[in-house]
Amino acid sequence: MAVERPVEATPPIIGLLEDGVWAAPGDAPSIDSPTYRQFLEALGVAVYTTDADGRITFFNEAAATFWGRRPEMGERWCGSWRMFWPDGRPMPHDECPMAIAVRTGQSVRGHEGLAERPDGTRASFVPYPTVVRGPGGEVIGAINVVIDVTERRQAEEALRAANAVKDEFLGLVSHELRTPVTTVFGNASLLRDRPDLPASLVGMVSDVADGAERLLGVVENLLLLSRPDALTEMDPEPQMLKHVVGSIVESFHRHHPGRVIEMQAESRQIIVEADRALLELLIGNLLSNAHKYSPDAASIEVAVSADEEEARVTVRDRGIGFAPEEADQLFENFHRTEAAKKVGSGLGIGLSACRRIAGLLGGRIWARPREGGGAEFVFALPLVASDHG
Repeated sequence: MAVERPVEATPPIIGLLEDGVWAAPGDAPSIDSPTYRQFLEALGVAVYTTDADGRITFFNEAAATFWGRRPEMGERWCGSWRMFWPDGRPMPHDECPMAIAVRTGQSVRGHEGLAERPDGTRASFVPYPTVVRGPGGEVIGAINVVIDVTERRQAEEALRAANAVKDEFLGLVSHELRTPVTTVFGNASLLRDRPDLPASLVGMVSDVADGAERLLGVVENLLLLSRPDALTEMDPEPQMLKHVVGSIVESFHRHHPGRVIEMQAESRQIIVEADRALLELLIGNLLSNAHKYSPDAASIEVAVSADEEEARVTVRDRGIGFAPEEADQLFENFHRTEAAKKVGSGLGIGLSACRRIAGLLGGRIWARPREGGGAEFVFALPLVASDHG
């Protein structure tokens, strides 16, 4: 016959967390008990505790390693030798996040700092001080988990430095390429339009002009993406949007006479405040994108419209399209869909340049797949004036 034995209740190792306050249940061991200390010692991150006066009552080995020292029991607030805020200002021990938590009786989040060890080395850290309350709700101490984020911050700094070098290099190379590429494109375009050009050279000159045009677009986009001061270089003026779009469409059609482009625009005058060169680059990129990924016989639709607050330019095509979940990724630097990679080569910077231009002009841009195939790209700019006529 089996004998039933009573089940002994096991006290929780960690207290209850209620509304961001660490509340030790009345039947649970205190934070200074061997049970708690065994648990905290086993953690792989720096943890220490204080009493209600902020005096250190316990720290684990990970904390001693992080501090580079073993503080005496009873030291107040923190075991770091010295502390600093991220901007380099000294962080007094009695003003550290742990001190704030104990004094206010509230857990503290969202701070970061630098801890200096006795040997002079420094470590970046994120603290998570949490108040501990007794059965009556009174503050009996606090526990602080200190996360060492030094390697993460060093990696971020290295990445920022690498990006700065990359941007400087791209800007320099693009600037040096702009003049010769513009010269090649301009001369090739003039030659292509000459009526006396021998038929045997028409194809070659057209290839040179088309290649130079694509390369010029890449150069302009790289220059834009590599210039952090692009905003200060803008020269915004009131632009009659229908006129600007119409001139870009006409120019694009001259360079691509085989492509049908249908344009629709409201009869009223739609005016936006924009830098003309950036606006032309934005529209040209969208037309080039539609042309590149559409069958030769498919037409491109361009529409200019406005509501009470925004002017909108829409470019529609019947090209390869994209999946709805890919819409946001299209505007990321160097992103190309698998379908786009199969159609032709490219760097994947045209649409990311479009997003940056739209942002510089105070607007926004988005994309969506078209029903029946193809894509629709729309950018909107703040409306300056709109007169019915």
